[in-house]
Amino acid sequence: MTYSEKPYAGLALLTDLDGTLLTPEKTVSPEDAAAIADFRRKGGLFSIATGRGTQATQEFLELLRPDFPAVMYNGALLYDSAEQQIITAAHLPEETAALLSELMRAFPDVGAEVLCEEGVFVLQMNEQERQHLTITHIPIVMKMLGEIRVTSCFKALFAGPPERIAEMQEYVRAERFSAVSFTRSHRWFLELLPHHTSKGTALEKLRAVLPAGTVIGATGDFDNDAAMLTAADYCGCPADSQQSVLEAVSAKNGFRSEKTCENGFFADWIAEFVRRCGR
Repeated sequence: MTYSEKPYAGLALLTDLDGTLLTPEKTVSPEDAAAIADFRRKGGLFSIATGRGTQATQEFLELLRPDFPAVMYNGALLYDSAEQQIITAAHLPEETAALLSELMRAFPDVGAEVLCEEGVFVLQMNEQERQHLTITHIPIVMKMLGEIRVTSCFKALFAGPPERIAEMQEYVRAERFSAVSFTRSHRWFLELLPHHTSKGTALEKLRAVLPAGTVIGATGDFDNDAAMLTAADYCGCPADSQQSVLEAVSAKNGFRSEKTCENGFFADWIAEFVRRCGR
């Protein structure tokens, strides 16, 4: 294929997985897979940005084979799967242990896990945490907080009923929690991340990895995607996205699809992205 036959050269797609690219069955639809293949065949670059950790992302790294580093742990890790190499990594600060201990005492009915270099460890179990681990195919490994080296952890995740997670979200607005960042990644989840870490900060780091002048299109559906959409050159979202995402996309004059991940959103998004940004 000649250069003139690569109209999408200079374009890069960065996408969330759950609720955006993946169907409710955690698969990529044939329609969306064909659209991604066509985009890449015509010169475009493709990668993923997910809150999932290494274990839960591996099958999709193997399936999708990203063209540039994947964003994992909601921005704490940039990982080049082709080279099996970490590009950048951010870890939780030492004071996180005291914050986790406080949150577990204040919300004993909420599940808690930490995602570390050594693996995923469950500190507190409940029904939402159990379902989360089942969906992501992560084995249950229980540990006490004192057994965890928090400075080797990329993030912590709390799982519970939406009303309890909302209460926790209000609780962590206190000044003593300012050494870390928080984001909602699902109605069941609140995540604790290293300070100033998000998919948005990760996207800015990717600009140094991608060829100069690359136009980055990003898409997602939940609160943890909003910073990435704001940082992108062009952005889009499914019809059923959270309000914060709809507002971020509108503010950037992005693409609000009438489709969802269940009925061809991603192919719809690629068509709009190349129409707006392709040669």
